[in-house]
Amino acid sequence: MAMVVLITGASGGLGSVLGRRLAGEGMTVYGTMREPKGREQEHPFPMLAMEVTDSGSVAAAVEQVLDREGRIDVLVNCVNRMVIGSVEEETVDEVRALYDTNVFGVIRVCKQVVPAMRRQGGGTIVNMSSLGGLVAVPYMSAYTSAKFALEAFSEALYHEMKPHGIDVVIMQPVAMAMDRPATGAHLELVERVQPDSPSHAMLARMTADTAASKLTPEAVSEKIQGIITSEKKPLRVPMDRARAVTLLKRLAPQSVIDRVIAGLLGDAAPR
Repeated sequence: MAMVVLITGASGGLGSVLGRRLAGEGMTVYGTMREPKGREQEHPFPMLAMEVTDSGSVAAAVEQVLDREGRIDVLVNCVNRMVIGSVEEETVDEVRALYDTNVFGVIRVCKQVVPAMRRQGGGTIVNMSSLGGLVAVPYMSAYTSAKFALEAFSEALYHEMKPHGIDVVIMQPVAMAMDRPATGAHLELVERVQPDSPSHAMLARMTADTAASKLTPEAVSEKIQGIITSEKKPLRVPMDRARAVTLLKRLAPQSVIDRVIAGLLGDAAPR
């Protein structure tokens, strides 16, 4: 029986690449995006309408998969937003909106899929964290704190689901080089950024790091495929620089971590 996989945020970036790879390997893949109407032919797998900030929309999409296939073996949450701005510049509403997608959106989807996985006696949930789930980066407090929250939620879910044969995996890639505009809905400044704000330099740094990254969606997709098809699944999968940062956070004193953050900031360092 072909493995049934649901990928949220599959219209572009990692979700699209992963969906194509898994479909090409014979898995039954369903992707989601906000508005798939008119774009059905862009992907070699069905695309369902889902707005992760709307519980009703999430429930309807999950039910479509269950009605058609009777099960969901793998859930991969790829929906993600990033906003850049200092704590003073960002509004509570902007932070709340990011959390609504990156944290509460994932929670909504998991809450819909977990009961089905419990009934069927197993499954795998893959949540996409990042280097931002390991290190709190200045001018990215909204994004990195949301990833910290996602990691904590996923780890708690891992312990809750273990007795039911359901695996939870946290992927920790660094920025991936992707064929899309450097900035956009996935990477943008908060509205109240001043012209001389270091946030502009941080946006430029993140844009450059993404363009220069040696890590690709194809490599991450290959890794995810290997994990979901293996018998033993790790809780966390750090990739690229995230492996070194994991050790650094565990063993290094704060003074060393401060120097790493200062090097990361570059021109965006506080003045």
